[in-house]
Amino acid sequence: MSTRAINTTVLKPVAGSAERFFQWSLYVLLVVGFTALMGTNKLDPPSLALVIPALLLRGYLLLMRKSFVISERWTSFLTILYFAFYAADYFYFSQSFMDATVHMVLFSLVIKIFSVHRERDLVYLAVLAFLMVLAAAVLTVDTVFLLAFSFFILVAIATFISMEMRRS
Repeated sequence: MSTRAINTTVLKPVAGSAERFFQWSLYVLLVVGFTALMGTNKLDPPSLALVIPALLLRGYLLLMRKSFVISERWTSFLTILYFAFYAADYFYFSQSFMDATVHMVLFSLVIKIFSVHRERDLVYLAVLAFLMVLAAAVLTVDTVFLLAFSFFILVAIATFISMEMRRS
């Protein structure tokens, strides 16, 4: 791995309170989406071992106001590599379309939270959070999901309002 592959930079202090609020609300949206999915008790240990440390690292970086960015070149390479793994996951490992697709969403989440280069990547993260909640809705019929979904809706409203505030 070359030194150009991974870039660690400190966020500029120019980021105002609206930007910080948006970053934190997007992070909470992702955590709530993953928590709803984790609440189904249908995630395997490798998925948990990949996503939980990634979300904790992202929270730590937000807290310290630092940024860890994977280059677009590595992001593309990892994504292409994952598509080959997706086929193997579907046919051999999980042998289920739903499980393989949930694994793909979780992999996309981990890669995307560390490779935000454009504004659309932030919207893509919000869509990934929604996909996690959607998968949780398919995988469970529990009243705890209702609480997680209600909290998700509140955080989603705050996230999209702050996203519009950033744009204007």
